[in-house]
Amino acid sequence: MKRKQIKIIFCLMLIISVVSFTAGCKSKKSNKNTTKSTIKLSESVKNIPLSELLPKTNVVTGKYKKELPEKVVDEYMYGTLAGQYGKLDVCEEHMIKTLKMEKLFIEAHHNLGLCYYKQGRINDAIKEWKRTLELAPNYAETYYNLSIFMMDMNREADAIELLNKCIQYEPFHMKARYALGTICKQKGQNKEAIIHFKAYESKDRGDVRVLVALGELYLLEGQQEASLKAFESASRIDQKNGKVFYQLGIAYHRRGLIENAILNYKRASELMPNNVDCYINLGDIYASRGEYASALASYNAALGIDPSNSYASRKAKMVEAKLLEK
Repeated sequence: MKRKQIKIIFCLMLIISVVSFTAGCKSKKSNKNTTKSTIKLSESVKNIPLSELLPKTNVVTGKYKKELPEKVVDEYMYGTLAGQYGKLDVCEEHMIKTLKMEKLFIEAHHNLGLCYYKQGRINDAIKEWKRTLELAPNYAETYYNLSIFMMDMNREADAIELLNKCIQYEPFHMKARYALGTICKQKGQNKEAIIHFKAYESKDRGDVRVLVALGELYLLEGQQEASLKAFESASRIDQKNGKVFYQLGIAYHRRGLIENAILNYKRASELMPNNVDCYINLGDIYASRGEYASALASYNAALGIDPSNSYASRKAKMVEAKLLEK
């Protein structure tokens, strides 16, 4: 096969695969070649001050792929492709060869660090990522990967600072925005979480996780119309997600759209047959409308799942008493 043909095939393969290898520590599940059988992490690296990782200047002194000769880039691409397919030993070999050819190659240092991290060679990974930032202080993906390391070390404050550095250089970095949105949501910082998830949405409007998170946050913030739209969008994308339909039921319920609420609670109960709350909410709706037989059936369904549920038990007795009065 001629060199030109080989390169065309190679490039097509890379288009499919290169993104997920270069996209960060959590981008792809490890296979048998990426299992961390021996973690190499020293106490000094585990506790390394954040200031030692951050670059001391904003000047880019390294070289990006687009600036380098074809021969160097081909070697780098081969290593990147190997990393994508879990061949980390091959990836390492070719990244090292690449850096012998061009020691200032920014992306090669970053990807060698990623390769080391997936091998469990944390000390080596941190060294490469530190070098990456020395060469390119604006390399957003490295800040993201270092934030993953900090999270693994239970250093949340440092992780958040690194995530903020990441979006400083790449405002719509989706993984960093999702991580920051999730952290803010857990901390009850609803408005900040909404900002991050909306930034994520500007690049991908079809992520159900983000739509559900936004729907929940809007509910908490009393933005019922926005919440409803978010859950409706999620339900159109994923019609087998019980959580989406349950949340959509709540959104309709709170707006007084009872028939729509009933339909979505029922759909949620079909998809999540062991979810007590679907049946309790249905029971509450039926009881409020004086449909005591349906309410009792719903509460009993909840008790069939969780016999110790005191709310369902109390409500079942109340509606049963109402039925006996008739």
